[in-house]
Amino acid sequence: MKIGKVPPEILKSSVYPYLGSMRKEVLVHSGFGEDCSIIDFGENVAVASTDPITGANKNSGYLSVFISCNDIAACGANPLGILVTLLLPAGADELMLKDLMEGIHDASRQIGIEILGGHSEITDAVIKPVVSVTALGIAKKNEYVTSSGARPGDDVIVTKALGLEGTSILASDYEDILKAELSPELLHRAQSFIKKIGAVEDGLAAAKAGASAMHDITEGGLLGAVYEIAEASGTGVRIIKEKLPILPETRAICDFFRIDPLGLISSGSMLICAPKGDEVVKALAARGIDASIIGKITEKDKLLVSGDDCIAITPPERDELYVAAERAEKIFLP
Repeated sequence: MKIGKVPPEILKSSVYPYLGSMRKEVLVHSGFGEDCSIIDFGENVAVASTDPITGANKNSGYLSVFISCNDIAACGANPLGILVTLLLPAGADELMLKDLMEGIHDASRQIGIEILGGHSEITDAVIKPVVSVTALGIAKKNEYVTSSGARPGDDVIVTKALGLEGTSILASDYEDILKAELSPELLHRAQSFIKKIGAVEDGLAAAKAGASAMHDITEGGLLGAVYEIAEASGTGVRIIKEKLPILPETRAICDFFRIDPLGLISSGSMLICAPKGDEVVKALAARGIDASIIGKITEKDKLLVSGDDCIAITPPERDELYVAAERAEKIFLP
């Protein structure tokens, strides 16, 4: 298997058949396209999600908190705390540990959550720090949202712009090679996108405004998220390429690495489905969050449309971030 997410067909054959004993208290079980499990606690539900950071070298502690909490908010739930596992490579010093924890602490304070506990160790099983965060949240039992709730006729919406996280990572980790062709001002703006990757407010506002399904756009980018939400919902989807919001900084960096921004990790942008998309867009705008209607949920077929051209949407083999990293190491770095 290639670096990146395990492919859907392998998940279906070698992961999902082995999920232990199904509990009646679990309302949303593990499944393709669902990033959270939802557990019945009477009037409320607990929402749980876990994710590692493996693709970033800088700011990985800070990023890890937002990625997991965005998943919680994609269910319309308020994040309340996280558990953190830190695996540090042999030879790591206290400064590395402190730097990671400062980033985790800063992100947690911004969201308003507590670090509930976790585990840390030095191990030769990794060659760079691996940060894994499990986030917990709470929602009213009749108010949570899943990835599987999209229905034909729903509008498809994205918030902010695509590729924010991937752009920030590439601009930070490969600044030395990018600055040969891109201006310092552009790189500084791209690096600052890290401050835009929180999507908790996006998810909570969209849930209240009538979202039928949501998905944080993470590994695999827009194409991966669209595929997953359609698969989970048993529907098709039609995305209009010309309506996709992509910032000039993202286009410039993607052009430099010859990668597709639609397959680039995009934390900070929430994918939302809703029967009345205009109302969701207005509710987000009232909170100062940009949002764009980019397509429709359909009965069948997953299509990316540009003019008269229609391309089938399939799950990306791997995130474009890994493609860029390989090209940087093989071609640009000494």
